[in-house]
Amino acid sequence: MKYNYVMKRRLSFQENYIFLVLIFVIFLLGAYGLVKMPAKTSVTENRTLAQFQHFTLKSFLDGTFQNNFEEALSDQFIGSEKIRTAYGEVINNLPTFGLDQLVCTNHYIELPGNSFTNTLFNCDDYMIAPAMTIDPKQKSLLESDILANHIEKYNHVNDLADTYYYFIEEAQSFNFEDGTRVLDLEKELRSNLNGSYTMTSLQFDSYDEFKKYYYKTDHHWNYVGAYKGYQDIAKMFGIENPAEPISTVTNHEYFFGSRSRDSQTYDSKEEFAVYKFDLPKHDTYINRKLGQYGHFEDFEAHNYKYKKSTNFYGWVYGGDSGEVIFDFHQPEKDDILIISNSFDNAIIELLAQHFNKTYAIDLRNYKRDIGEDFVFSEYIKTNKINKVLFVMSPRFIYNEESNQGLEL
Repeated sequence: MKYNYVMKRRLSFQENYIFLVLIFVIFLLGAYGLVKMPAKTSVTENRTLAQFQHFTLKSFLDGTFQNNFEEALSDQFIGSEKIRTAYGEVINNLPTFGLDQLVCTNHYIELPGNSFTNTLFNCDDYMIAPAMTIDPKQKSLLESDILANHIEKYNHVNDLADTYYYFIEEAQSFNFEDGTRVLDLEKELRSNLNGSYTMTSLQFDSYDEFKKYYYKTDHHWNYVGAYKGYQDIAKMFGIENPAEPISTVTNHEYFFGSRSRDSQTYDSKEEFAVYKFDLPKHDTYINRKLGQYGHFEDFEAHNYKYKKSTNFYGWVYGGDSGEVIFDFHQPEKDDILIISNSFDNAIIELLAQHFNKTYAIDLRNYKRDIGEDFVFSEYIKTNKINKVLFVMSPRFIYNEESNQGLEL
């Protein structure tokens, strides 16, 4: 049995009062936000923040300057990240008088994304997105030619490089109510991909199996699912001795993922844990600057202040940077390009140790972070890349921004 919620307003008087107070604070601090040292990333949202660009006549006339200014203004208000999360947390901690309350036992909670709820579920269970055939927005994607257009792009990649695909099934592909797979995207891909390629996948056939690999309150795979993905991909590449974790690290603090943060519903709880690996020394370049990807060492040393709104997945593993390059200085091995969304954050460094250079690209953010369009054919030629790996989920395939730059 599942539990859906009905959209309502939560204690509107208190909510509106808090909203007005926060708006007042925003305007008081906004001017300073324009001149302060701009933040580069958002820990809560797991993304690179927009930066103010220099004014040019060309950018002003074509409108890009104005668009950038609005985006950067939103991102760079002083305390903007705290403001974005504080509002929902305060509302969530208001008295529960007038709230719908449901009690559930061992049943999943079906929550459309980016939705605010007035329901307390009083249970500790998995929060998932509805099947794509049920959700109106997702269903419209199935009826369009988006999949066909992207598969044509993948076929272009197949023609230019030795291509591998790792498909990650998500809750949207499965109807747990009757135990049926409503969308077999791996089968669809295999039926329409041409040329030479290799593919494997992470799929599940039941709710219990799904729970092994995914977080309770987040759409990403957990540390068990991510490690299985790494093992599957290593096997697909013929890697004989994949890395094994040397320990499991947890600070016994609750992780409230994207579904909790979007809906401001914190009934489901789980501790955040991550595997520790002993990786060879290497250099890491984030958006073409030497740096460190992720904050595992800070997490292990508990070098942070815990907040229930913290996006541990993005902070510990690494954010959605447009380009991350790992150089393990092994010239006898291949160079590889990995194209994915945030699902690869948890495994790209693990995979990179088996190659010379690994180029990890998030096409949603490439132009913003690098300042130029991504053109697949030019990128692999310039960097002398001979292997390409797609780490893809349904939301990757149906997201136009995730697939831009792959065409001719």
